[in-house]
Amino acid sequence: MTHSHAMDGFLSEYFADLKGRADDDEGIYWEFYGSAVCESGEDPAAYDILANPPGPGQEEDEVHREVFEFEFSDRPLLPCYNIQVSLSQVSVNWLLLSDVLKRLRMSSRAFRAAFAHLEVATIAEAEFYKQASLSQLFSCPDELAAFLPDSKELLDLVETSSELAALLGSSLECLDSRWEPRVARAKAKARS
Repeated sequence: MTHSHAMDGFLSEYFADLKGRADDDEGIYWEFYGSAVCESGEDPAAYDILANPPGPGQEEDEVHREVFEFEFSDRPLLPCYNIQVSLSQVSVNWLLLSDVLKRLRMSSRAFRAAFAHLEVATIAEAEFYKQASLSQLFSCPDELAAFLPDSKELLDLVETSSELAALLGSSLECLDSRWEPRVARAKAKARS
């Protein structure tokens, strides 16, 4: 079965479902096949994702783990922006230094002297606006109303970290995808 034949079949059945079918229509029940029907068995570059599933004997560091990070605070969190400040770095989360200084009631000079080890970067306002407005991670478009998309002014950013969060009155909590509630762990220990 070719890709176009499979897609044609899918679309025609999909649109027939949208229009509604009679109860005696044979197409009311769909037949599902694995993704292998869309793959060529002759293609040496094809990769079988089910060929080597993870097993119980794998080492801890080989198993995929997801870590969810939560930030808790009794005050509104400062807007966070996922920005790539240079071509040699990946996008990371930044706060505007001006927001941080307002919250801490500090001058830029005092902050830089006291926290020289915290990463501070400078970016043109136009580039900041462009990246923030295109970011899928940014959920507060109203915050961008204060910025000019064509401005050459420079903005100072400070990289987020657990230390900075603590300075701002927040706490960071990480939840591992393998985490089990204490009750479940206690029951497991009692059974063993």
